[in-house]
Amino acid sequence: MVRKPTPAEPDLGLSVPWNKQDTVEAAAGLGRGEDVERRTFLALSGAALTAPAHQWLVHEPESLTSTLRSGSRIPAGLADRLPPMIAELRRMDDVAGGGAMLSLAQQEFSWVTALLNRATYDEATGRKLYAALAELGQLAGWAAYDDGQYGLAQRYCIIALRAAHSAGDRPLGAHILGCMAQQSTQQGNPTEAVTLSETALAGAGHGAPASLLAVLYERQAEGLARLHEARACMVAIDKAQTLVERMQPSDNPPWLYWVSRASFLLCSGRALTKLDRADRAVPLLEEGAQLLGDIYPRDRQLALIRLAEALVRPGEQQDMEAAAHHGMKAIWIAESLTSGRGVQRIRELEQQMAPHATLPAARDFMERARELAVR
Repeated sequence: MVRKPTPAEPDLGLSVPWNKQDTVEAAAGLGRGEDVERRTFLALSGAALTAPAHQWLVHEPESLTSTLRSGSRIPAGLADRLPPMIAELRRMDDVAGGGAMLSLAQQEFSWVTALLNRATYDEATGRKLYAALAELGQLAGWAAYDDGQYGLAQRYCIIALRAAHSAGDRPLGAHILGCMAQQSTQQGNPTEAVTLSETALAGAGHGAPASLLAVLYERQAEGLARLHEARACMVAIDKAQTLVERMQPSDNPPWLYWVSRASFLLCSGRALTKLDRADRAVPLLEEGAQLLGDIYPRDRQLALIRLAEALVRPGEQQDMEAAAHHGMKAIWIAESLTSGRGVQRIRELEQQMAPHATLPAARDFMERARELAVR
């Protein structure tokens, strides 16, 4: 049963009907709630988190022509200028972290919401505006997640899912569900993550790009790894690998610009580590980190932490000196980012290295990690 919001916690799209007007009203409510304390946005789990995915899957979108609006008519050219702006926000998030970019994404999200709420537009322009709202909601949700605001991240993602539904953009909606699945896995809700990723795969639509399907199988694999369902996890990884090998980066949608062989290797390595197969994970993580390079600083930081975690695990691959070395490089990158998620991952690595604190390299890393955490 879906948990009802408390008086201190507005509905914000959790249970209102799936139509364009309620989506816009929920988006406007979230915009007004930007300054609400984080504790009012409780993290969701169970049916409260997966029910929107089911609604997205089964409902048909409405017509998007606006009627009886008091505002001026939106020219089609304005909607066409939104994608480049959103692309630039994504690049800012890559190099600065979610904490530095969240407020800007929220502002743009609220601005597009106001256009949909007050202006007049035709069907084609309406689809572009709802798609832009979906992308901005996903981006704000991802930034909030990276900043450690998990409940707020979920609210943005749910409204983004509704907006993608209104736009009639099935692949974009499936991508948003994939983001929700990844966040659920990392927050200790792998069962919900598997449900979200499987729903996304079921509803992605005919002709969905190979890059999207690969990412969704990766998200499924991550959840299955946390559930220790090794066989099913490996099947999902194999499906993702087949798709990665046949995809062309030029065919990637703008919101999947980052999908590559490197991202696949890093996801697979992380899943294998969770399956206690760190010996098989290390080569994948090493290659993935090398292919990633320095283009995406935050992703590189997380890749180095994943590699260090695999090297800390018991087994033939264990190498505490190398783990500490990679951890130190991750700290150096984290000092130039505003990413609560990145700092949290470093703290988790510090805890994993604690049993080896007598080793000088491990001890030096742990001291630097504590210094970073208190800044």
